[in-house]
Amino acid sequence: MLTDQTRYRLTGLVFLLAVAAIFLPMLFDGDGVEPMQLDPLPAADIEVERDVAPPPDMTPVVAVRDALKEVVDEDGYATDTGTRFGDAVLLEDNADADADLKWAVQVASFSQQENADRLIERLRSDGYAAFVSNVKQSGEPAARVAVGPLIERDAAVRLKAEVDRRYDFEAVVVRFRP
Repeated sequence: MLTDQTRYRLTGLVFLLAVAAIFLPMLFDGDGVEPMQLDPLPAADIEVERDVAPPPDMTPVVAVRDALKEVVDEDGYATDTGTRFGDAVLLEDNADADADLKWAVQVASFSQQENADRLIERLRSDGYAAFVSNVKQSGEPAARVAVGPLIERDAAVRLKAEVDRRYDFEAVVVRFRP
C-alpha cells in the first residue's frame, strides 16, 4: 500500500518525465527547418476599364415599394388583417370559406411577447405544433399563440376541446392563411 507521500513523489516524477520528453528534443533540434524563400511576384500588367453603363432603371422597384406602402403600415403590419407581414394570418371562423384556408386553434393572445414565448415552449414540449401570429389590435401589438394548421374543421374542434381541457383555456377555432 502506497502512502500519500509516495504517491505525490511518483506523480511528480511522471510529470517531470513528461516535461523532459517534450522539451529535451527542442534543445537538440538545432536551427530547425529553414524558412522557404519565395520570389516576389512580377507586377501585374492589367488594364481596368471604367464602368460607363448607365445606372439601372429603378422605376419598377419604386413602384413595388409604393404598392407595399399601401398594404403594409410603417411597423410592418398588413393594413387589411392587422397581422405582421410574413406571419400566419388567423381569421374568424365565419371568415370567407376559401378552399385554400386551413384551420388552427388560437390558444391565447398576449400583449407581452415573453408570455407568448413561454406558452409556445410549453405547448411544443407537450407535442403541439405551436406558432405565434403577431397582430395590431386597436393600434397595440399583440402576440396570438395558436396550434395548427389543420386541414379539417372537425379536427380543429377536437383539438380545441383537448387544449381547453388540458390547459384550462378557452381556445378559439380560427381560419389559417399562411
